[in-house]
Amino acid sequence: MATGVFKRQAVHQVLCNVCGVDDAEVVFPAGVAQLNQVVRCKRCGLMYASPRRDADHIEFQSWPDDPNFDMAKERPQRYEKERLQVRDYVNTRALLAKLHPNRGRVVELGSGMGLMLDRLRDEGWSVLGVDPDRNACRHASRQLGIEAIPATLEEAALPDESAEVVMMLHVIEHVPDPVATLREIHRILAPGGHLVIETPRYDTWTFKLLGRRERSVSCEGHIYFFTTDSLRKVYEAAGFETVRYDAVGRSLTLDRLAYNLGVVTRSPAVRRFVANLSKKLGLENRYMHLNFRDMQRVVVRKV
Repeated sequence: MATGVFKRQAVHQVLCNVCGVDDAEVVFPAGVAQLNQVVRCKRCGLMYASPRRDADHIEFQSWPDDPNFDMAKERPQRYEKERLQVRDYVNTRALLAKLHPNRGRVVELGSGMGLMLDRLRDEGWSVLGVDPDRNACRHASRQLGIEAIPATLEEAALPDESAEVVMMLHVIEHVPDPVATLREIHRILAPGGHLVIETPRYDTWTFKLLGRRERSVSCEGHIYFFTTDSLRKVYEAAGFETVRYDAVGRSLTLDRLAYNLGVVTRSPAVRRFVANLSKKLGLENRYMHLNFRDMQRVVVRKV
């Protein structure tokens, strides 16, 4: 994420997305954990960035539209990250298949290069991607034959009750109004439809231990920071009920793990050393699965 874009934007005060009021305590002042100030609502406990700059989809939509852009070559780390993480959703895909034995349509928000949708299509689903990154959508269409709309969900204006499943994997922490986005998902889901949300979790020992150094809270694009309880409050406010909740980890290359360790130290010298060492050892070709239970995956049902 290029933080220079954020630095040029005007900041604006934000109300609690659940309570609708400005009654928050400062958790991290601006520039401590990330560029934005991070606060916690005194009434419901929701943690969010305020004052803050625009959500990062604004930046994504400003990127040059390059018809010849090759995502796999130009962004190999992102490609490998998406490819590896498809394997982490085997149990979730099996649950969705059980809930919808006749399958139907899956809409993925933040569909990226389309690798998750490609796997779901192989499993009998009709698929559609929505992502503000035009080049990622083009990759999904050109390389995989997957329809992907280069827009936010609200801009896509999908028909009422047009999907059986919506997937929102590491997206809700980026959107400017989570409750409004979830209500839009509620509108497009068919009766009895399901939504899968995955997002970092902040009622964990890792967050208590690392604080401002924790990898997810320091990401400039993250503007909401959910605990198990605050995530539930947000999706219940939009008309969903819990079907399954899991605290999960993820697969990642050793190169990416080394990079994250460099981020945690907040030392440019350490990050350079880790990057050089990772390249020398060829860690980008090796992967592992880690589960610190620092992410949460929930399957919810439209009420």
